[in-house]
Amino acid sequence: MIVLFSHQKGGVGKSTIAINFAYQIQKKYNDISILDLDSQHSSVLFNHIRTSEKLPTLPCVTNNDIDLTNYLDKYASKSKNLLIVDSGGYDSDINRLALIKADFIITPVGISQIEIFGLQKFRKILKDASEALNTKIKTNVLINNVDSRSKNKLKELKEYVRENKNYFNLLKSTIYSRADYKNSYGDGKTVKEYNKKGQAQQEIKELTKEIYKLLNN
Repeated sequence: MIVLFSHQKGGVGKSTIAINFAYQIQKKYNDISILDLDSQHSSVLFNHIRTSEKLPTLPCVTNNDIDLTNYLDKYASKSKNLLIVDSGGYDSDINRLALIKADFIITPVGISQIEIFGLQKFRKILKDASEALNTKIKTNVLINNVDSRSKNKLKELKEYVRENKNYFNLLKSTIYSRADYKNSYGDGKTVKEYNKKGQAQQEIKELTKEIYKLLNN
């Protein structure tokens, strides 16, 4: 299976969520790997920190390390193997190939207006890819980095996603703005390793449950 964290806009939290999801779900699969297509290589750097801290790591490669098409085909639609793709925050042939090959797409989106504009642009990418392949490509929108005080904006974003159900599916899980997400990365730890009783680790746990259930439906 290929789970792709994708958005044409950078800085939406793809890498942080992809990393935490990967380590949370790893025991469910025989073979699990991370493909880092982001130009900042946040997932690769996370592995470097873990190695320096003598923490166990998951395999993590970049496009330069592999034959991309063959690597994607190795995991596509294989129920016992999982490839988690942290895509770049821009539109490119490489990111579109990952989009086309993915079994499940997740797009983190914040509640600011600029992120909604970014989601509108990503909708066009999905539309173009769907028309080119003569099939419907949808992404699962994950509302991310939410300030708990912004209830009205959160409601508006959810309504926008639901109104565009041809290309978007709204996940039930929500990720809030919490210090644990930033602080844990700097230590080379997942939020679960960083703070087992924290709300961040509970959010990742619930998100993982939701995605795993959808993957197996």
